[in-house]
Amino acid sequence: DWSSDVCSSDLLFDMLGMGLVAPLTPLSACLARKMIRYQDLVTKYNGHRDGDMFVPYTGNGYLGLSVSAESQIYIKNRRSLSLPVDFKPLVHLFLEGGGDSETAQVTDYLEGTVTSPQCLGGDEWTTDPVTVTSTVLAHRILSGVLIQEVKIHNPGKKVAQLSLEKLGIAQWEGATAQTKVIEHGEGGQRYTLVTGEVGPEGRRTLVSVVSKKLDSTVEVQPRMTASIKIITGVSYHEIGEADPAKLKEEVEKEAMEGVKAAAAMTWQSLLDSHSQAWRSLWTTGLGISWSYADGAVNGDRINATIYYVLSQSSSLLHEQTSQTKRTELQGYLSYAEGCYTGVRTLQAKNLWTPLSTVSQVLNVANMWLLTLEKNGCHNLLKAGADGVVQAMVLSLPGLKFSNQHLELDVHPRELHRDIMLRRVNYGNETHVNVTISVMDDNRAALFVSLDKRNRDYYACDAGCLDPPVKLGLVPVQFPVKLTDPVTAILYITADHEHMIDLKHTIHVKEVAEAPAHELHVLELHRSGGRYGGLPASFWFFIGALIIVFHLFLFKIIFNEYCAGQDRQRSRGPCPLGSSQPTPPLMKTMTTKIKHL
Repeated sequence: DWSSDVCSSDLLFDMLGMGLVAPLTPLSACLARKMIRYQDLVTKYNGHRDGDMFVPYTGNGYLGLSVSAESQIYIKNRRSLSLPVDFKPLVHLFLEGGGDSETAQVTDYLEGTVTSPQCLGGDEWTTDPVTVTSTVLAHRILSGVLIQEVKIHNPGKKVAQLSLEKLGIAQWEGATAQTKVIEHGEGGQRYTLVTGEVGPEGRRTLVSVVSKKLDSTVEVQPRMTASIKIITGVSYHEIGEADPAKLKEEVEKEAMEGVKAAAAMTWQSLLDSHSQAWRSLWTTGLGISWSYADGAVNGDRINATIYYVLSQSSSLLHEQTSQTKRTELQGYLSYAEGCYTGVRTLQAKNLWTPLSTVSQVLNVANMWLLTLEKNGCHNLLKAGADGVVQAMVLSLPGLKFSNQHLELDVHPRELHRDIMLRRVNYGNETHVNVTISVMDDNRAALFVSLDKRNRDYYACDAGCLDPPVKLGLVPVQFPVKLTDPVTAILYITADHEHMIDLKHTIHVKEVAEAPAHELHVLELHRSGGRYGGLPASFWFFIGALIIVFHLFLFKIIFNEYCAGQDRQRSRGPCPLGSSQPTPPLMKTMTTKIKHL
């Protein structure tokens, strides 16, 4: 929570009056105000800020790119968007005449966008910086379309002149460029059409990119706002044995048709269709309690990983397609038999490696898609991103569709964190919610409910020795049991007779309630098992308070000592061994005694 940390630190040192934190510059204050709106998004792990952990990225399974000054387009190469195209489509703005700037970036998982707020300052905008907000997205519905929207606000009293920079073709050897006029909006718009080959020898791909031509500068009047809307079209096909001239004509036409389709929509409907497609993917998801144990996988990394993997997968069900194709995709989505059969992915370390560069993101996405494909989820993957998110959520805790039922196949000793599975798809009309909670007695319990249903569904716990329990909208609690040999701890099905038969086919020797988790194991996840069970931040704060208290105490003692010295100097020197000057009366008495 970056903003609250900054504010609390400033407040602490201001209260101490120590002046250890310099006030924010106008540019820093401007950027902090712009970032307030994203605070809740980042805090809930529905997105991330720019930093060392996660790369800002947008993709739709057909094209993708990281968002930076040197961003280039990536296109599909087997499972991921790993084939680079030497074309840099993003526009960057600068104040003419120079000046300073501060920029941040926020990747929004729910919307599938990367937004870059920027504050520009110079001699004429010292107190009122010009703000530029750029939003980039690879459109979820129009897969060959890349969108950038730039909003500029000039709060000052003078005209702001900004220069535009777009790198475009960047060392793309053999590419050809031509100017095309595409009719849309208020009339014909001039575009640059670039076509060239990419990829290794033997697997060359022909790519066309159509990008709008822009003026080199933009002028924004005082206290006014301006916007720039940029649509880039991308199309590609493997060359193979195709006729080069015919293939070139085809990919160039597809790239321009993508721009025309996007331009035919209102700008708001274009953005809304993209947003709705992304949000529909996140209706299925997973929540997990935070763990302080070393190497634990937490919500921030889980959500970021799911987002990156989904960015490599097309939303086939949302794209414009025939009813026959849509029915086929729905069939893939409904048939999840055998998914997921491997080791639960929360424990697979190779799937949780760093995500701070594009190459790392692509490696992780490749590993995930390969793991899901080879562990029974190949049919779900054929349904596109909708199937990918279902497969990922199934794999995380160890859920598996097997022979007319859904089972949770995980050892009870692994259930030491709270986990909530939301809207797992069981056929076309039923969504299952499963929650694993560590109760006050340190034992895990299961809670199962249905979001909606097209028939009656039933559940039983490990061994299925107890009668099946009918499920509904209200969560039903089940104990976590340990069997010998170890079997699944939960079964869900719509076939009542099948569930009754299960107890005769599981073949367990013994069924008992799983033992409570040892306290030190739970404490390891709740606090890291250090600092007396309290987080390190607590002890750091206590230590800081102790140091500050002693500084104040030292200051008070030092001030009193100095004040005493000042009073002493004003009254004259003190006699040896006395802390106060001898009173006159005492001097007189001493003289008389001597005479006697």
